[in-house]
Amino acid sequence: MTIQELIEIIRKEELKRDFRHEKTPANSALLKQKCAGTFEAVITSNKDEICLIPQVGTLHFLFRGQNKEYIPCVPSLYRGEPSDVEIFIERMRYVMFRRLLSSHPVIKYFFRKHHFKVDEEGLAQHYGLKTSVLDLTSNLDIALFFATCWYDSDNDCYHYYDDDKMHDAILYVFIPILDNEPTPSINEKNYLNHNIKPIGLQAFPRPGMQEGYGLHIPKNESTKSFMYRFTFTCEDSKTFYEKIMKDKDVWGHDILIEKAKHIAQIDKFSFKVFNETFREFRPSGYSATRLKKSLKHFVTLKTKREDIIFNATEQKMIVEEWNNHLGEDMASKILRKYWFEHDGMEENGSGVGGKITGIHNRQEFRTLVRISMEQMLNYIACTNPLEKSEWRDYTGKSIPAERPPKDFGKWQKVPASMEEMFGKPYLTKDDWYIKL
Repeated sequence: MTIQELIEIIRKEELKRDFRHEKTPANSALLKQKCAGTFEAVITSNKDEICLIPQVGTLHFLFRGQNKEYIPCVPSLYRGEPSDVEIFIERMRYVMFRRLLSSHPVIKYFFRKHHFKVDEEGLAQHYGLKTSVLDLTSNLDIALFFATCWYDSDNDCYHYYDDDKMHDAILYVFIPILDNEPTPSINEKNYLNHNIKPIGLQAFPRPGMQEGYGLHIPKNESTKSFMYRFTFTCEDSKTFYEKIMKDKDVWGHDILIEKAKHIAQIDKFSFKVFNETFREFRPSGYSATRLKKSLKHFVTLKTKREDIIFNATEQKMIVEEWNNHLGEDMASKILRKYWFEHDGMEENGSGVGGKITGIHNRQEFRTLVRISMEQMLNYIACTNPLEKSEWRDYTGKSIPAERPPKDFGKWQKVPASMEEMFGKPYLTKDDWYIKL
């Protein structure tokens, strides 16, 4: 299969699953125009936490492009069959990275203030640390960029192929409602809040530019998704390189990169970091004493070991840049959609429908639970496998059993509701401006 044939198949599969209002070329183009580069603020099931999800109209698929197939396809934390001690060391690096993030003023005074989700492990993955997360994207072009271009680790950048040869690549396609399983979850609270989570807009460029999602995979698990094998030319590689790099530097450089690189190579840790990591990521069968003895062969634990943080000078620079232009720019990209329930439509004799009656329960934000209901309707309308795809499950395990909720299997009345088609910005200068 050529890359052009693959793109055509994906577009046809998306069209099968579009809601009625998305099926016309005009509406589809309008949605693409209105959604481009924006993020919807959506309430998760974790109290009042808000995630900032890339706006793409209906989210049919998530993609992962690779130069070749790796069997099994697992996150960087588990590649090469590392020992429990080696995994723990990477977890300590992650904890150090997490502590670094807490010193960033945009996270402290903007994201935390508005209860915006900070996906710490997703960020760690995007910035080169070994994690239990695989990168996904809602943008097919970005996935094909990663599939058709090669990574230069020495210079931390990508190049297109120019050897005049045909090349092979892999595209994984995930249906979000499946949550990395062959069938949809019966727990609506798991939608984009369990195995697959949005990274979306963060305080740093990479995830937002890449319209990123994270697939969280436990040890001894793997990807479960549809997969396509395809071929591409050097010209195809150059086309996707130029398309992505022209409009959005998906490998954008920022102040976090060098600090993350430092943490990824560090071999001296404080006992404070060790204790925090042990509480959260304790390896099975290890006491603290036994683990400390095992770590001596790989790293050093020190009483006095300062955290890697953004220092006062860096924080001042970040705030100045944020207040001058970055804050306003980010705030303009964050949208929300209101919605409300109602009692139906008045009859007007035209057959088109009349005025909405009994409007109530207006909400300023959509929720992941609400979106999951729409997605389930979308899935029911088209449960067929993707045309010409392979189903890949590297674990060979059966579908895990779920404990159904008490009311599972009973008919539930879903109230009639309406929502905005396009979100609107809502953050003012007082919301995003940082005053130290």
